[in-house]
Amino acid sequence: YLIVLLVLVLPSLAPLAAPGYWYDAHDGRHSVFFLQMFDAAIRDGALWPRWALHHNQGMGYPTFLIQAPLGFYVAEMFVLAGASITNAVKLAWLTGALAGAWGVYRLVIAWLNAHTAPVREEAGGAPHLDGVRLAAVAAGLLYTYLPYHFVGLYVRGALADTLLLAWLPWLILVFDRLLVRGGDPGWPRRLGTAALVFAATLLTHAFALLSIAPLVVTLVIFRLLQQWRRHGFPLRTTLLAGAAGGLALLIYAVFLAPLLVEGRYLDQQVYVADTYDFRNHFVQIGQYFSPFWGFGYSDDPAGANDGMSFQLGSVLVILALTALFQVRRAEKARAEMRYLLAVGGGLLVVMSPLAQPLWEAIPPLAVIQFPWRLLALASFVFSVLGGLALWNLLPSPLPDPRAAGGLVVMSLLAMLAGYPFIQAQLAPVEPWREDGRAVYQFEREHPDMFGYTVWVTQPFTTTALSPAFAAPDYTEDRGDAPTAGRLEIVAGQGQVLSSYVGGSSAGGVVEMETDGAVRLNVYYFPGWAVTVDGRPTEARPD
Repeated sequence: YLIVLLVLVLPSLAPLAAPGYWYDAHDGRHSVFFLQMFDAAIRDGALWPRWALHHNQGMGYPTFLIQAPLGFYVAEMFVLAGASITNAVKLAWLTGALAGAWGVYRLVIAWLNAHTAPVREEAGGAPHLDGVRLAAVAAGLLYTYLPYHFVGLYVRGALADTLLLAWLPWLILVFDRLLVRGGDPGWPRRLGTAALVFAATLLTHAFALLSIAPLVVTLVIFRLLQQWRRHGFPLRTTLLAGAAGGLALLIYAVFLAPLLVEGRYLDQQVYVADTYDFRNHFVQIGQYFSPFWGFGYSDDPAGANDGMSFQLGSVLVILALTALFQVRRAEKARAEMRYLLAVGGGLLVVMSPLAQPLWEAIPPLAVIQFPWRLLALASFVFSVLGGLALWNLLPSPLPDPRAAGGLVVMSLLAMLAGYPFIQAQLAPVEPWREDGRAVYQFEREHPDMFGYTVWVTQPFTTTALSPAFAAPDYTEDRGDAPTAGRLEIVAGQGQVLSSYVGGSSAGGVVEMETDGAVRLNVYYFPGWAVTVDGRPTEARPD
């Protein structure tokens, strides 16, 4: 059944096999040139990259101080295995889609098995187990073919956002096992697994701490309340859940601590203002049900003229309504269905203009930028709910073998409903798309997207390095930024003999006839180690 599921996932990824790429997607170019700079830093010896030296017309930027790195590490494995930068991004998406479908499949099986074990034993196991697996296949296909998945892949081209969908079902699954089994034998392994999966989720996207962590908290509260009603306050389970969260945060601190300490040196207002002001990106209630599809942006605060879709999908909506009507009398996974309905409904409200006072009351939420990003969570919740609703439609106490045909039909219907959205605006993969010229061209088109530090005294759109990017004979060695214009003598007499740039370093050889000063055209930032003739030397911003 798992093999069938993964094979049926592949048609949704057909554009990944095409000879082009969707560079005009919202973040399509970023997903490629961020990886290109990440790879250059890795090859330069920075095993935990922070700097991207192509940004800001060659002045660089601590991009990976604010971009969570795990998605880039996934893609980097394919680069090191020989894939091109663009193909590595595609392979990362392929991996994420398969992992996400597999995770939903496993989660639905786990929740249904918990409620069907006695009946399975009475019936000899096979028919019931087949029904459970078919329901899980249907849920996995709902998750794969949901419209927002295709928004992330082909409309936005957002690597980190889309890879979050791969982690969500596994995160809920491992925490659920930890909470349900509590202190049973094997708890250290379950504790470690939950902590690692939670940390991996947080390290995939910078906003995951603000959006995904609350989802985990709701699951913990749900399971603890269940156990409290049955057996009294579950102190040990509570401690295990807290320990898993605490360990995950300790691991996540490798990214979060530098961001909190050094993030104040960045001009962060650009990330939450104008285009990124959350007030402009709420989802109007009708947009959840609108069949509209487009490749534009969410650039209309009223929602009437948004160029992209925020629909849940017709099949998902029908199954959610089915679950709403059956939850009172559901014989299988009733508690889980109630939990998913409550969380899913809450997410829809939080993304709507009704929740604007909540977003304004909690200033850190502005970092999420787009409330509609929570569609990833809502889509996951309703996909799992859809699998449980389908299972509850089967006859009881044992499913008629003919009912399996209904699950197959629903699986195919889920695929067909998503088929119209499997489209991408393809362009040829030209060499300049995978080197510094792509960053240079983007910044020329979008001068408002320059990133500044607190040491930048005035905005700029060109630098001493711009001509090197614009030169017709531009070349790169292993992703390194240009060297021409990198070193300048600004005081005293001397000459620049040579210069070099790595993915995470820059410098060269300067011969001075008198005392003087040399400018290295890279953004000043804490953490740069400067040496002259091999000896550590103090540096200052110019």
